[in-house]
Amino acid sequence: MSLRALLLPVLLLACALTAPRAAAEDAPDRKEGPSPVAAALRLLESPIASERDRGVERLAELMPQATPAVIRALGTSSWSVQVQLLEVLGRDGSDASIRALLQHLVRADEAQAVRIRLAVVRDVEASERLLAAWRADPAAFLARGGGGEKGQRRLQQLVDLLRRAEIEAKFLSRKSRSGSTGYYKGQYDVLKGDGLEPGYRALALQVVTGIALDRAIPTPGLYRQGIYRFLRPHYVDEWEFQSMALNAVAELCTPDDKLVIERLEGRRIELFIKREQLKAEYEEVQRFHSYDSKEYQDAWFEWDDALGEYLDQIATLYVIVPDRFDRHVREFIDELRGSPRPVRPWSYIAGLQIRCGWYEDAIDSYDYAMQWGSKAYGFYNQACAYASWSRKEGLSARERRRHLDSAIMALSRSVSYGWSDIDWMHEDRDLDPLREHRKVEYDALVTLIKKKYDLDDAK
Repeated sequence: MSLRALLLPVLLLACALTAPRAAAEDAPDRKEGPSPVAAALRLLESPIASERDRGVERLAELMPQATPAVIRALGTSSWSVQVQLLEVLGRDGSDASIRALLQHLVRADEAQAVRIRLAVVRDVEASERLLAAWRADPAAFLARGGGGEKGQRRLQQLVDLLRRAEIEAKFLSRKSRSGSTGYYKGQYDVLKGDGLEPGYRALALQVVTGIALDRAIPTPGLYRQGIYRFLRPHYVDEWEFQSMALNAVAELCTPDDKLVIERLEGRRIELFIKREQLKAEYEEVQRFHSYDSKEYQDAWFEWDDALGEYLDQIATLYVIVPDRFDRHVREFIDELRGSPRPVRPWSYIAGLQIRCGWYEDAIDSYDYAMQWGSKAYGFYNQACAYASWSRKEGLSARERRRHLDSAIMALSRSVSYGWSDIDWMHEDRDLDPLREHRKVEYDALVTLIKKKYDLDDAK
C-alpha cells in the first residue's frame, strides 16, 4: 500500500473531528437572543426597582407592537408584574389596551380591584390617557369592562379616583415655581373645570374642603383613616396646603354650598376656642418667664400659629358670605390691634384686609407692618392692593390712574428693597392692571431684577 493511501484515512478522520468544533465556534454568531418585548417582560421580574421601571418604560416604547404579548402576560404573571403591565396598558391608551385593562379590573377580586385602581391612578400618564378616553365617550368607556352593572360600578369608581387625582394635581400646581404659596384672585380657576364635564366644580370643592379641614373623603375600597390622604406623592407641607386649600375653597364655594359653609364655620369655632386657650397660656407664661426663655418663646409661637390658622379660616368665610362674617372679621382685627406684640399682628391685619377687599385699610396696615417687617414684602403687597383697587367698580378714570401710579411706585420700591421673585410676579393676577396699563414700567422693573440678580433665564 502506498504512503498516500495510508494518509488519506487519517486526513478524513481529522476533518470529521474539527468540523463540529468549527460549527460550535460559529454558533454564537447565528444564535438569536430574546426579542425586545420578551427582554422587557423579563425586566419586570427583576428584584431591582430601577430595572423594573426600565422594563415598564421599554414596553411603553414598544407599544402597540407589544400589546398582544402584554395582554397575554397579564393573565399568567404574578400580582406584582400584573400591576406593572397595567401601567403599560394605561400609558398606551389604545382601544385594545384600555379594554384589556378595564376587563382585568372588572374580573379581579375586591382587594385586587382596589390595588389596580390605585396603581393606575398613581401613574400620571396612564391617568391622563384613561381620563381622556372616558371624557371622549363616557358610556362606551364604562361598557368596555364587559361586566354588567357591577363592572360599570367598578369602572365608575376608577373614573372618580382619576378625576380626584387630576384635581389634586391641579391644586398642588398652584404653588409657584419659585416656591411661593401666596394668593391672588383667580389663582384656582383651573379647579372650576370650565369646558369639562358637569359636576367638576362640585368634586373639586369636595376635594379642597377635605384638604382644608384635613378630613378624609370617601375612597372606594380603602379604609377611611380620618385625615386627608393624597393619591400621589407631593412636596407641599401640611400648613401650606391647608392654607392653599382654604383659598381654593373661597374661590369655588358659593353661598348655596351651605353644607361646606357649615363645616367651615364649625372649624372656625374650634379654632376660636383653641386661640383663646393658647392666649391665656401665653399670658400666664408671660407673668413668670423672661422674653428670651424657652417657655416664653414656645407659648408665643403656639399662640401666633393659632392666630394665623384662624385668620385663614375667617378670611375664607368672609369671601364666601361677607354679610354673615363681617362682624367676626372686625372683632378679630380689633383683637390683633390690641396684641402686645407689634410685629406679626400688623402683617396679619393687612393680609386679612387685602383678602377681604379692603384695599385702602390694607395699604395703611402694611405701612405699620413695614416699621418692623420686610419692606420688600410690604411694598409688594401694597402694589397688589393698589392694582386690585384700580379695578373696583364705580371709580373715575382719574382715580384708576392714581391707583395704578401708586401701584407701580410701590412695586418699584419693593424691588429697591430686594424683591426678586419674578416667577411669582408673572403669575400674580393682582398685578394684571400693571401689565395691561403700565407695561413699559412693569417690564423695566422685571429687566432690573434680572440684571441685579443675574436671572436671565427667568420667565
